[in-house]
Amino acid sequence: MNPQPIDLDRLRDPRVAAHVEQVDSRIRGGFRLALDVLGIPLPDYAERKPAGRPSIAKLMAAADADSGNPNTYRDEKLKIGAFSPRR
Repeated sequence: MNPQPIDLDRLRDPRVAAHVEQVDSRIRGGFRLALDVLGIPLPDYAERKPAGRPSIAKLMAAADADSGNPNTYRDEKLKIGAFSPRR
């Protein structure tokens, strides 16, 4: 059997990325397996997402970054800055 070169530019096509993101998880798993067996690095769109929900701290950090408010959720939890105890 003669080895055939693989054109990796097709994996960078946005249409391929959109299709892979919309298919069933079993098909996505097979896609990842095929690329792994062939020794082809996984594109960003084929990477696994972290399992479960993000923590409340990560969600609030993102909300604080979007709002621009200097009084952050982290400061409130640690009771520092504007949230420090008054004497």
